[in-house]
Amino acid sequence: MKYEEIYQRLREKYTDEEIVDSMLIPADLEEEDREKMDKEMWVYRMERLRDMAEEDHILSDVMRLRFQMETYLKKESFSFNKTFGKYFEEYIRITRKTRKEISQDLSIHYTKLSRIINDKEEPGVELAYRLEKHSGNLIKAILWWELIMKKQSFIIIQDEQTRKTEQGKVKNYLKAS
Repeated sequence: MKYEEIYQRLREKYTDEEIVDSMLIPADLEEEDREKMDKEMWVYRMERLRDMAEEDHILSDVMRLRFQMETYLKKESFSFNKTFGKYFEEYIRITRKTRKEISQDLSIHYTKLSRIINDKEEPGVELAYRLEKHSGNLIKAILWWELIMKKQSFIIIQDEQTRKTEQGKVKNYLKAS
C-alpha cells in the first residue's frame, strides 16, 4: 500500500499525466523480458558511446580515473602498482597525448616527467596544481597529493633501517617515561 499512499498524495498536487511524466514506476518483469530489455539497453549504450565525440570520451575516462583514485585512497592499502607515477601515466594515456606533449603542457622537463612516471623521483605540490588545471579541475590537486602521501606514509612505516640510522644521529633527546 505504500505506492498507493504516495500516489494519493501526488494526486492532490498533480494530474495523472504529470505524475506519469515525472515518475519511474518499478516493473515486475519475467526473466526473459528482463534479459531482452538488458540487451536493448546495452545496444543503446554502445550506440551512444560510438556517437560520443573524442573530447567526451576523454572527459569520461578522466572521471573514471578520478573515481579509481578516490576508491584506492579510501579503501585500499598502499600498492606500488598504484603510485602517483602509475596514475599519471594512465592520465597521459587517457588524454591521448605523448609524454613530450604533456611535458610541454605542464611546463615540466621531459626527463623529470619520465622520472616521476617511473617512480624514480617524487613530484612537488606544484605538479599537482598543474594536473588539476590540465584535467579541467576534474581531478583536484589534493587527490594527486594524497597519492604521494600514501606512498610516503607506507615508506615511513616500513623503513626501520633508515629510522634507526637517523635516530642514531640525535643527541640530547627527551626521555619520556
